[in-house]
Amino acid sequence: MTLLSDIISASAHLHNSNHLPSDEYDRRIRELVEYFRRLQSTKALDSFASDGTFLSNFDPVIDSIPYLFVLRVQIQKAQEINTNVLPADLRPSGKLWTCAAHFLTNFDGVQVRYAGREWRLLVELVGQASQAASMASRLFFQSYSGSIANLTLLQPLLGAKLVRDAMLRLDPSCAVFTSSHLLLVRLCLQAKAYSCALPVLDKQIFHFPISQGRAFSGPSALCADHASSVSFMTEASGVSSKLSYRDYLQYFLYGGMVYMALKEWRNALHFLGIVISAPSTNPVSLIMVEAYKKWVLVGLLEKGKLCSPPSITTPHVVKVYQSLARPYIILAHAFEHGDLKRLDAEIDAGKGVWCADNNFGLVSQVVGAFFSQTVIKLGKTFAALTVADLSKQVFPSPVCADVTRSAVSSLIISRALNATLVQTKDHAESSMLRFSSIHSLPRLSYESDLQSQLKQEMRIMEALVINLGETNNNLGLSDEYVDSLHKGQVWSGSNEVNPIVGGEAGLEMDEDLMGDMS
Repeated sequence: MTLLSDIISASAHLHNSNHLPSDEYDRRIRELVEYFRRLQSTKALDSFASDGTFLSNFDPVIDSIPYLFVLRVQIQKAQEINTNVLPADLRPSGKLWTCAAHFLTNFDGVQVRYAGREWRLLVELVGQASQAASMASRLFFQSYSGSIANLTLLQPLLGAKLVRDAMLRLDPSCAVFTSSHLLLVRLCLQAKAYSCALPVLDKQIFHFPISQGRAFSGPSALCADHASSVSFMTEASGVSSKLSYRDYLQYFLYGGMVYMALKEWRNALHFLGIVISAPSTNPVSLIMVEAYKKWVLVGLLEKGKLCSPPSITTPHVVKVYQSLARPYIILAHAFEHGDLKRLDAEIDAGKGVWCADNNFGLVSQVVGAFFSQTVIKLGKTFAALTVADLSKQVFPSPVCADVTRSAVSSLIISRALNATLVQTKDHAESSMLRFSSIHSLPRLSYESDLQSQLKQEMRIMEALVINLGETNNNLGLSDEYVDSLHKGQVWSGSNEVNPIVGGEAGLEMDEDLMGDMS
């Protein structure tokens, strides 16, 4: 019997296995993975490295393991032949790229739990290939500035979609933070495909991959139904490369930047707040300072004021932020005082700072936010105002009434302002803006919005309770807790969450002072 026949026969043992008990299916798939790892270590699979028809014998939906291992061998062979150049077959639309895309959108999530390392390497390769192809396109078409944009953005977009779909296929909850999370947001930012990241960004992260050898609650078989993905998304599974503290901070910083690009200021504040309030064993890092600068600007855009950092941020860290982000604090104070002239002066004076920090786009939006926030504040004082009076209240110099009326109309249409603009026939200046309270909104519309928000909060709370229970169990089984029992220094109990940051939580604290953001 040939090796191909052996592989087909071995993979067939997993077909139609839904009726098998979890323990039996677990045994079979572990044996299959070990079989392929032996073939890989003995170079037996190298005989298929250049066989372009081999993968057509398998369907990644039911033959995920053989498809993945042989595809990895073929990719490695292509890389060995082209050591300094990205092989054409690995670029988007190349043969190996097409096979990788076919696998990542169709693989069996349960089977791949047993080959997490091979899956991760393929996901990382797709991301790297799309980025490298984008760079190659940029260099090749650098003299054609008119057509380069679409070419350089398309490549990382293709990779981002594949990475996202692969992550959701392996772990639909995306509740365990992995290196793929960071890869995805980087690709989406590079491609300017911000919405592409939302199916993952909108998921709540509850865990880091638990360390090798750590016990966990739940079924021992990876193929069984698990209440939380932390049971199979472990360090030992290889689904994530080694994580550092910087990876964690970068993910939430980049995620906040994605929400900023989409003008979802509330979500952006949440992500940035996680970064600036993160505990640190060293002085504040550059990533945290960058997040704070953006936090100040996003706070102005969302709430119209300088927002205090989350309450868990230590006072000495807040002082460091305020010292290193002084131009932003001054800008925020000018905004809060309602002085448009001073605000414009501070923006002009700090133009070099905003550009150096890549925050000029956010600062430019602050002026528009100044108008909207000022109008909203006036609504808390007045029941109605003419457009002419509104212009005098907001702008220090005379402004055309049509400009003011157009800006107010935009606020009402975007639902940023609850008001009604009443037009009159005789004079544009006499048009009236009537402010509305939330109680004056149609009751059905208000109750519908409230019900939708309650349902969303309920889903989040349900997920939080499930994952909190899993965290409690993991902490109760941790080495720290067992050691404390031996010493007679019991914590308040395994049912109370204790903050563990470091290697046992799957996170390496290697943050450097003002560390590199790349």
